[in-house]
Amino acid sequence: MADIDINEDHNPQEYREEQESKKKSDLITMKIHPEIWDELGVRDPAQIKLETAIMKKTRQLKKELRTDPDNLEKQVELATLYIDGGHYEEAIKMLRGVINKDLKNPRAYKVLGTAYALSNHEDEAVRELNRATELDPDDVETHFNLGGVYMLQDSFGLAEMEFQKVVDLDPTDTTAYANLAAAYSMQKSHLEEIRTLKKVLMFDPENKELRSSLSNAYFHLGEFDESLTSALCVIELDERDPQAYCNLGSVYSAQNMLEEAIQAFKKAIEIDPEYSLPHTNLGSLYGTAGRVESAIKEFKKATSLNPGDAPAWLNLYHAYKEIGRQEDATKAYQKYEMLTKEAAPSGGKADVSGIPGGVSTTGDTASA
Repeated sequence: MADIDINEDHNPQEYREEQESKKKSDLITMKIHPEIWDELGVRDPAQIKLETAIMKKTRQLKKELRTDPDNLEKQVELATLYIDGGHYEEAIKMLRGVINKDLKNPRAYKVLGTAYALSNHEDEAVRELNRATELDPDDVETHFNLGGVYMLQDSFGLAEMEFQKVVDLDPTDTTAYANLAAAYSMQKSHLEEIRTLKKVLMFDPENKELRSSLSNAYFHLGEFDESLTSALCVIELDERDPQAYCNLGSVYSAQNMLEEAIQAFKKAIEIDPEYSLPHTNLGSLYGTAGRVESAIKEFKKATSLNPGDAPAWLNLYHAYKEIGRQEDATKAYQKYEMLTKEAAPSGGKADVSGIPGGVSTTGDTASA
């Protein structure tokens, strides 16, 4: 075996450490997705590490508060740790105590509003977050959280105002731009949605979700060439995204490019055979082409994969009705009605469209 020469000027200990470092750098660390840990029946080590850090910091703060019980800032910090650990009631109780001692503590109101929001007390969250904005109008996080709660309440106009305040205060907040675009979309203000999405894509040009939203916004305005360009861009970013091919198929369908649309939906099915939506849309196209039996096959596959796919049930009703299978048609329509009532308990008409601008929005394509 050949001897290893060590330069006289080189410290032997440093040399050993350097060689050991080189060995370590050859190792490959594989990041396992959290869902995989669930399938394996064990807990994600990263999650365990996070929880351990939260508990350690919580113990430390409690210890400090025993010697400094009137420190309100530390109490608020402890409440945030309670929230991180999912202990919302404890956080709310502590923050209420802080506010009773200091009625003008904006951070306490902000954290309290956040705790209420995460524990599904949305009205209380709005109240406390609004109070926080009164005390500190320039707190970006408060406006962001308030916008999020308004979205949960379907108060999209108010959400728009809050997210607009966020981007006014921080023009680089890409998440706020994306949420602002979503608020515009829910209000069907698609021109404003497009303007906002194009702006945020300047910061994050390879965000496929934003590109997909831009494609859908153009679709809603009937600008199909622009919609197609954006849909193809999504596929360039991720050629294994089945939703992207569904969107592409919808654009092709709107342009009466039926064969291209069929191939796009088939590609989505090839990528993810358990995904119901491409079957629903493919069935709709077959119905448009008069291939009713093929349409029924796709709709049945969609409802078997996803019994909650209301558009598939409605299209199945139309297809059965067209070939005179009245009993099957009635059963399919009853299932559709049940799903729409569950989705709109207030009596309003539920939005049961598959994808934004999808071909299965009404189900009429399956009928003559």
